[in-house]
Amino acid sequence: MKHIYYRGSLAFCNYDCSYCPFSKNRESGRQKERDRQQLFLFVRKMAQEAFQGTVQIVPYGEALIHTYYWQGMAELSAMPDIQAVGAQSNFSFPVRDMFDWFRECGGNLEKLRLWGTFHPEMTSVDAFLRQCGRLREAGVSFCVGAVGVPGQLELFRELRSRLDGSVYFWINKMDGLGRPYTAGERQAWSELDPLFPLELRHIPVDASACGDAVLVQGDGIVRPCINCHTKMGNLYTDGLAGLAPKICTRGVCGCYLCYGNRSDIQELQMFSPYAAFRIPSELIEGK
Repeated sequence: MKHIYYRGSLAFCNYDCSYCPFSKNRESGRQKERDRQQLFLFVRKMAQEAFQGTVQIVPYGEALIHTYYWQGMAELSAMPDIQAVGAQSNFSFPVRDMFDWFRECGGNLEKLRLWGTFHPEMTSVDAFLRQCGRLREAGVSFCVGAVGVPGQLELFRELRSRLDGSVYFWINKMDGLGRPYTAGERQAWSELDPLFPLELRHIPVDASACGDAVLVQGDGIVRPCINCHTKMGNLYTDGLAGLAPKICTRGVCGCYLCYGNRSDIQELQMFSPYAAFRIPSELIEGK
């Protein structure tokens, strides 16, 4: 097992995108404390297990506006057997303040891998690029991208043209579009992201091809991936060694977090050995 997706009980976002259900949630202090305790229980367990691999935080909301997530990532990055740690984010966090706290908590910036999503409803191209610039100044490896909303194509073209060429720009397919993408739209998204065709491919499930990645929930329940509800066991009672074999009940791998660790997809070799972070390996090696 080489890659763990971690998702706590956090279900609140500081953005208010019209299409997102988590923007409607209001998080209480009690809920936040529960999420914090879950995270550090997970971190301590990773230390006990001497886990060898990578960890990626994939929250239902925005995690990186909270200092405790930076502390958790810092402690994970300080573990000698963990090669990389990262998170999905909207990049709205105060970069300098959070990086200072990350270092103060013993974090290793060279192991940090961030995945940023651009949300046109909530921020401008200029503001998003300023955040990306601060990440580059800090020497952090990251990728950025957006959901392929047809009406926002020109905005994404502007972002790509102004984004540093060394930063990978991805496009996720839009769920709920109500129609297939046109040939012109497929070509346009593929010009922005050469791997966009994978988003449209119905990739049949094959648990043997993604056997080195699992999802760990805040309550410790372990599942094959974010879209599969089969329980493999509980991290805190069974440990990693005591989990049941991976059996996926889904028909297809429906998003990047499902197929991103597939060893049988040749196109993903550009991200090897840690494809889940969506950062080309040559960019990390060339830093």
